[in-house]
Amino acid sequence: MTTATKERTVVLKAIDDLGRRVTAADVASKTGLPLLKVTAELNQIASETQGHLEVSKGGDLAYRFTPGFQAAYLAKGIKRVFERVFASAFSAGFFLLRISFGIMLILSLIAIVVLFYILITYATRGGGSGDRDRGFNFRFSFFDYLILRDILFWSTYGSYSDRRSYSIDKPTIQTPSKSNFFFNCFSFLFGDGNPNLNLEERKWSMIADLIRQNQGVVTAEQLAPYTGADPQNEDGVLPVLVRFDGRPEVTEDGDIIYLFPAMQVTAEKPHFHRLPTFLNEWQWKFTNVPSGEMIMVYALAAVNFFGSWFLFLHVQAVRDILVAFKPLIYMLVTYGTLFVLVPMVRYGCLVLINAKIELRNNA
Repeated sequence: MTTATKERTVVLKAIDDLGRRVTAADVASKTGLPLLKVTAELNQIASETQGHLEVSKGGDLAYRFTPGFQAAYLAKGIKRVFERVFASAFSAGFFLLRISFGIMLILSLIAIVVLFYILITYATRGGGSGDRDRGFNFRFSFFDYLILRDILFWSTYGSYSDRRSYSIDKPTIQTPSKSNFFFNCFSFLFGDGNPNLNLEERKWSMIADLIRQNQGVVTAEQLAPYTGADPQNEDGVLPVLVRFDGRPEVTEDGDIIYLFPAMQVTAEKPHFHRLPTFLNEWQWKFTNVPSGEMIMVYALAAVNFFGSWFLFLHVQAVRDILVAFKPLIYMLVTYGTLFVLVPMVRYGCLVLINAKIELRNNA
C-alpha cells in the first residue's frame, strides 16, 4: 500500500469516527497529518462520494458526508479498475469492427459481380433450344443489359472527368492522409465519434485561465458557466478544488470564496487571452473525412445497393439459374440497403442532436 493510500485510509476512518461532519482541523488533530494534506484529502473524498460543504454558525467550514460514504468510495475505486481493463479490450475490438464494414462491402461487390457474370452468361444462351427444353424462359432485354453495364462500370465511366476536374481545381501536390477506405466506410456509416470528447479538457483549461486571471480567488458564480453546476450550489466547486489544489474560505460576510495559491505561481509574466463566456459544445458532423476521399465509398455503396436490388427483383425470373444463390442474394440486398439506410437515419438523428446542442449553447 502506498503512502498516499495509507493517508487516504486514515482520513476515511477519522471522518467516520468523528461523526461524518468534520473540519480540516478536526481530522488533522485526529490523525496527526499536516493540515494542507488533510484539506486536499477531504476535497478529494468529498468530490468522489458526493460530500457537502457547509458553513457553521461560527463561520467555520465543515465537510458533511452521508452514511456509507466509505463503501461508495471503495466501489468507485473498483469501478475505475474495471473501466481501464474494459477500455483496453474495447480498443482492440473497435479496430476490428471499423475495418469489418469495408471488408464486407468489398466482398459484397465481388459476389454481385460474380452473380452478374452468371446472369449474363446464361442470358446470352437463353435463345438456344436446350435452354428452352430445360424450362428457361427469362428474357434478357437490351434495356436490362444497359442497366447491368451502368451498375458494373459506373465508377469507371465517371473516373476520367472526375480526375481532370480535380487536377484543375486543386493543387497536384499529394499530401499524406491518415484515413483509408476501410476507416472511411465506418465513418460513412457511423461518423467519427463525439466532437465533444475533449469537452472536459477544454473545461479545465478555461477554469484554470479563469482562476489565474482572477489572481487565484474565485466564487461559485464565476465558475458555474464552465462547470455547469448551479451557481448557488457550493458542492459543485469541489472537483475544482481537488484538481487545482484549492481551499475554501469564509469571508466576513459569511460568503464562501475559493483560493488557489498554487495557480498564482508562474515563471514568466502570463499573457491572458479573452475567455469564452461559457463552455461551448461543438455540433456533430456527418463525417470528418474530406468529400474527395469518400467518393470510392459512395460509388461502392451505390453499386452494392442497385446491384443487389437488381438481382433481387430478377431472381424469380431466373430461378432455374440462380436458385442456389437465393440466400446469398437476400443477404446482399439486406447489407446493401442497410449500408445506405443507416447513414440516412444517422443524418436525421444528427439534425435533432445539433438542435439540442444549439439550445444548450444559447441557454
